[in-house]
Amino acid sequence: MPREELKAREFLFLAEELALRALPAGIPPPQRRVMWTILQLSWGAPQFHVELQPQPARAIVELGLHFEGPPEANDARAALVAAHAAPLMAALGPAWELEHWTPAWRRLHRTFPFERLTRPLAEAVAAEMARAIPLLYPFCLPEPQPALSLSAAAATLGP
Repeated sequence: MPREELKAREFLFLAEELALRALPAGIPPPQRRVMWTILQLSWGAPQFHVELQPQPARAIVELGLHFEGPPEANDARAALVAAHAAPLMAALGPAWELEHWTPAWRRLHRTFPFERLTRPLAEAVAAEMARAIPLLYPFCLPEPQPALSLSAAAATLGP
């Protein structure tokens, strides 16, 4: 019988595997960077990425779109997200928040509180990640393409 609780890296890799497997056709494969328990997925511009990080000390898992480039580029991308916020946030849901994270970095993220890192939590996080990537990755491209995100939002919201 497998143990119920996962270590942070086991959780990270399980959620990644499940999310990437569930992505719709047509989403380009991301470049992957792992720094212990931080996973960053990018699409040609590593400073702009989707990040997944279980944080056992804070009892949260964070999933988000991170802009960690030069401040001017981060602000420009955050402004682009904000300009398309209504359909994007409607498709992502109320748990997501766009914020000035540090003086230079920006992020659109959500958190999942937990008591233990478990497979069911990894499955829930992976499902949200697979749902969010089509909406978020267009803002990670070397030349952001919000129209791709808006198409994904429209498909998510339906007629």
